[in-house]
Amino acid sequence: MLPIGRPQGLNSAVDGLIAAGRYSDALALPAQFGTRGPRDTCSELLVQINLAEAEYNLGRWSEAWERLRGLDPLAAMFPIARAGLAQQRSWIASCTGRPEVALHHWKRADIWDLPDNYHAEHYFTGAIALLAAGDLDAALGCARAGAAVAVRPSSKRNALFIQARVAAAMNDWSLADSLCRSAAGHPYHRQGGDGLLFWGEVLTRLDWHAQARHAYALAVERDEESESARIACKRLRELTHGR
Repeated sequence: MLPIGRPQGLNSAVDGLIAAGRYSDALALPAQFGTRGPRDTCSELLVQINLAEAEYNLGRWSEAWERLRGLDPLAAMFPIARAGLAQQRSWIASCTGRPEVALHHWKRADIWDLPDNYHAEHYFTGAIALLAAGDLDAALGCARAGAAVAVRPSSKRNALFIQARVAAAMNDWSLADSLCRSAAGHPYHRQGGDGLLFWGEVLTRLDWHAQARHAYALAVERDEESESARIACKRLRELTHGR
């Protein structure tokens, strides 16, 4: 067992492991971490919300959704947990083909319940939900709003990938490639497998297969534990054997 600490420390450790792409380690950490002192319900909720991200990055979408089940009564007392829970549900629903559910949960998340440096993620979640619902103009507005308020390096990189998804949905494949290329060249390299996988799909759509192989290889290199990396490996094999 790791040294005993407070739930806030556990949440920080889980968050750091996820940011590093170490999703399995993040999921294993709570069982190794002893806690002391009074209960910290807010931090305990944030641990579960963050662990849902670890699960869906591994491709365990159903498990991520189930992890969040039943947390609402406790989360109602803590604005950041309430908003984080709604946003995670929205993201999961968007990525599993449930746009109406995604929009429902996104609209329940109050941006002012989040710290300023996470406001960009609220808009990104909205952009993905609106894309899933087919509302491209609103998705573009959300993507641009998120880019405008992005503070953290990861948010600034992710803003480019989100805008690229909107551009592709609007059939502007050249812009989608340009935005993904800028995102891939951004100094922040952690995670991002889903964006790099998407870039590979854009390049394949443009019949730029050598560059697509590079994009897929970056997804594997930078986010090797993710579901996106596994899909990128499959795409690399298909390009290698098919070309």
